[in-house]
Amino acid sequence: MAINNHLSQLDRPEIINFLFRNRESSHGKGEEACITGKTTAGALTAKSSDGINIHCRIFSGIPEEPHILFFPAEYDREADIIDLANGFGQIGITLITMDYRGCWHSGGKPSISTLPQDAEEFYHAVKDWYDAHQRTGPLVFMGRSLGSAVALNLACHHDDESMALIMESAFDLTEGFLVGNGIQINELGLSGKNSFSNRSKMSNYSKAVLFLHSHRDKVISLNQIEWLVAESRSKATQLQIIPSQCREDIAEKAGNLYFAVIQDFLNRRMGRRPRRRRKRNDQLHTP
Repeated sequence: MAINNHLSQLDRPEIINFLFRNRESSHGKGEEACITGKTTAGALTAKSSDGINIHCRIFSGIPEEPHILFFPAEYDREADIIDLANGFGQIGITLITMDYRGCWHSGGKPSISTLPQDAEEFYHAVKDWYDAHQRTGPLVFMGRSLGSAVALNLACHHDDESMALIMESAFDLTEGFLVGNGIQINELGLSGKNSFSNRSKMSNYSKAVLFLHSHRDKVISLNQIEWLVAESRSKATQLQIIPSQCREDIAEKAGNLYFAVIQDFLNRRMGRRPRRRRKRNDQLHTP
């Protein structure tokens, strides 16, 4: 099993139990396509180097439209994934999600140190599916909270193969992310350790990045996230501040505007003229 030495220090019971508290393990349910609400998800399995089955779900959209490889937050539940898939499905975008090991349909036990390796295997499984089904739409990486760090790491390794990166409720320093979530890093000996190294990774990614952040995020403030935004190399990078109650309800509070902003961002990357829409009181704010 390939273990990231920088992240292995985060494989503590106190951290694992918190970050994967919503894992809703569903082992043994099979790999067949499943129907969830209005959305039909095709199943795909990636296998890690240590033999763990990493379950992926494909919510197919229009082949020529963007394909988003999504890494969920520690607070995401099954219903959140389905809402996301339904929203993207309405605009033709394909959403492909990864179940972290030990979570939902994936095997093994939850681990932070194996996230990069599992994400890499997920990526290759998706690419094989993409080629086999003659999909032509661009690849986009997207992650929420913990998932944003996974998406960023993968994007850095596949800069030339991706069109853009979407970071929702991201964080710059690992220490700030843990402290903001109430984890006592001093007691765990993690003070001053930046295991995810998000700032340096962001400076190595050349494509445009869309940041979505709540103005009331109590885990990572806007001042903190602006440090990460500043590291982006692309002049097309955007920070959208969303008037929500917290980081967990960004998509819910923004409603259709959530998907409209993402669609406009991706359309610009594809050289398409943005849609003209009327201003509304609940429109997202760009600083």
